[in-house]
Amino acid sequence: MELQLQISDIHDYYPLFLKSMQGTMRDQKWEQQAVIPSHIGSGEITRMRIRSGMEIVITDVCLVEDLKLTIKESCRLLELNYSLNGDTYCAWNGRERHISRQQGNVVFLEDSQIYVERKALVRNQFLEIRMSPEHLFGYTDSIEDRGSLEAFLKRHTDSIDAYEVTPAIEKCVHDMYFCTYQGPLKKLYLESKAMEIIALVNQDHSFVQPPSKAKVIWRKQDREVIEQAHELILTHLENPLSIRQLSRQVGMNEFKLKQGFRELYDMTIFEQVRKARLEKALWLMETEQVNIGQAAVAVGYSNASNFTAAFRKQYGCNPSEYVKRHFGY
Repeated sequence: MELQLQISDIHDYYPLFLKSMQGTMRDQKWEQQAVIPSHIGSGEITRMRIRSGMEIVITDVCLVEDLKLTIKESCRLLELNYSLNGDTYCAWNGRERHISRQQGNVVFLEDSQIYVERKALVRNQFLEIRMSPEHLFGYTDSIEDRGSLEAFLKRHTDSIDAYEVTPAIEKCVHDMYFCTYQGPLKKLYLESKAMEIIALVNQDHSFVQPPSKAKVIWRKQDREVIEQAHELILTHLENPLSIRQLSRQVGMNEFKLKQGFRELYDMTIFEQVRKARLEKALWLMETEQVNIGQAAVAVGYSNASNFTAAFRKQYGCNPSEYVKRHFGY
């Protein structure tokens, strides 16, 4: 299922998304619940509009097919999210991120287009705190506090950054997701918990790498393991392994594997997968003279538009233009 949304205000996303999915909405004034139609999947999405410029969205759905969502945003949006369960892929401005269970991210985008893909046949559970920067500044009462929040936004401008999930943050997420309060008390409680999460994330800069940080010196044994992971990537292009599967096969934890791969190959694992798949597709078109659609399927792209978008991002033109220019047919 493929959807495209044009967002000009942070409160646009929920109604536009539901309209595209033909969801049934149960309106309870500031708290709204939508039931997913059976032909799309099962479950509910709840949007709580805390104030103008701030909302909290709780998602608990299982899709019957992968959701491929392109969002064009023409507003400034700050989002702190947490994935309790599920599998999500994001791409924006030539960058990529894969989000799995028990991971949290800070998102701060403006006038951007983001592609989101969520996997089917798995329970997708998310908590999203969405607000405008102007609303965030409304919580400050001093120049020093405002400066701290401005620095926080600057660190995360035009990015989707994973933050360290501490026990305190996990507790806040749990309290919000399974909140039992009702009415005005629930709204106040959720707002306080949302701001507590922002404060906890803001005080922890562990995900921010100092510009002068030197590269790690990897042991020969670790290098060999990472090189083994690289070979596995190249031999599973048609059906790429997840980072978790790759980690288990080579016997190295996910964090160390991702860090080491970037250090050794100067790219992320997902960037390597995309690069290798496109290079193989080019080789097939040139040496085997297969058509573009056949090449895309051969390297694991079931959707031609996704292949074309990835190709254009890598080579600066559509596959048909490249073939005509370089192969002459």
